Amino acid sequence: MKCSINGKAIAAFATFCTVLVYLAVGAAIFQAIEESHENEQRKNYEEELHDLLQDVDKEFHDELKAPCHMVEVLQATPNVTNTWTFAPTVIFCLTVVTTIGYGYMYPVTDEGRGFCIFFALIGIPLSCVSSRLRATHCQLHQMGLQETKEGARRKR
Repeated sequence: MKCSINGKAIAAFATFCTVLVYLAVGAAIFQAIEESHENEQRKNYEEELHDLLQDVDKEFHDELKAPCHMVEVLQATPNVTNTWTFAPTVIFCLTVVTTIGYGYMYPVTDEGRGFCIFFALIGIPLSCVSSRLRATHCQLHQMGLQETKEGARRKR
């Protein structure tokens, strides 16, 4: 059996690797832009909560913390976990370039929104080309397997 690696297979693999690198670099940039804003927002929230609780009697602290936490959850203000860590950011980048767009995570800074537009303008065509090359390669590979099976049947 001959080797099935040809130029189209190499092109499909190269574009797939390019998309992976593009997603990783995009995720790192989004993380750098949005994570600092998220941390700053969390810090401001904690300072405001501390200032609010400082003016209240000590015995009411626990009673006030629970409603404040509920407001935090309902208004989706930052909580203890970071949204813009690397793995979720890679998934966000994947949803951008594949045009799925779940919407559970999105950039809130002007820089992040601008970069998202730029990222999508390059990433969507790159993703389409990569998918097309992989599909063509798989189709050619399957046709080659069918020809091999038919040739083996003829030899019998």
